[in-house]
Amino acid sequence: MSRTDLFARYTQLYAKAQARMIVPEGPFVRQLTDIPRKQYDVGLFFKPSRSNRCVQLHIGNPIPIEICEQEGFLETDDATYLSRTLISKFRTLEFLRVIISAGGVCESKEERLDFLKTGQRIIDVILRKIRNVMHIAEFGPFRFDRCIKTLDEFLTSDLKMDEVSVEAASIPFYVAAPEYILLSNNDLIIIGDELKVSHGEFFLVGGLGYTFDRTEGAVSEARLFRSTTDLTAQGIDEAYIDGMISLISEDFQNNLHSLIFADVWRKSSVKPVGVNFGGNLLVKADPSSEIWTGLFEVYVRSPKA
Repeated sequence: MSRTDLFARYTQLYAKAQARMIVPEGPFVRQLTDIPRKQYDVGLFFKPSRSNRCVQLHIGNPIPIEICEQEGFLETDDATYLSRTLISKFRTLEFLRVIISAGGVCESKEERLDFLKTGQRIIDVILRKIRNVMHIAEFGPFRFDRCIKTLDEFLTSDLKMDEVSVEAASIPFYVAAPEYILLSNNDLIIIGDELKVSHGEFFLVGGLGYTFDRTEGAVSEARLFRSTTDLTAQGIDEAYIDGMISLISEDFQNNLHSLIFADVWRKSSVKPVGVNFGGNLLVKADPSSEIWTGLFEVYVRSPKA
């Protein structure tokens, strides 16, 4: 398919340029974009019963994992925290806990008061949202811990690969080094050992076309189209977009194409639908795309988030 044909095929996406995509999915986590967090970091920790797994969904910088076992007003050598349990020993979830970090140590009384007031507002908003979600009588949205798995866990437990096969299958993932892979069943594969995912609101900024040449490999068509919507109010300008796209287009074959079309997906009932790089760049494969030709929709998160 020619570049012109691809462009004509996806021009309707211009009309969706203001549509927001919130990742990860779920009735609960989709509501976390409007909490009044100011400059503070917020982490939600999901700890299942009878398991050592503890998954963090964070807004801003992640919270150190050891803090999730504590509750109340906490001060360390590095930062001041407010920790509150939202759900405790409910069904198969040991706890759902929110922790707010000041990002540093609150030195003065005024800093502590501002932090505590803002932290309490954050907790109140999240508690209200939890009650709203619970009205649907579905506990599933709270089991975020079940959605997150490491690459090694996915290859070993889900695909039943042996040690040698896991090592070989992991190569394209480690080369590309994405933040996570979004699968068709809404699970997320983390490329690393820490079970944490950065929550984000992403804006469609354009499309990245590609073709596959047998001698050259995957060839990127760079910016196939770009959004006509003005996103400067969100801090998203052309320089920012070009910088984000260059993260994958400079080595398109290894950074993206070989990841989406890795051999491992032939063994899996779920397929990759999106890849997150560095937290702020989300690339989604168009459903009709295949190894020879297609398009990736490019979304970016506001640098102000």
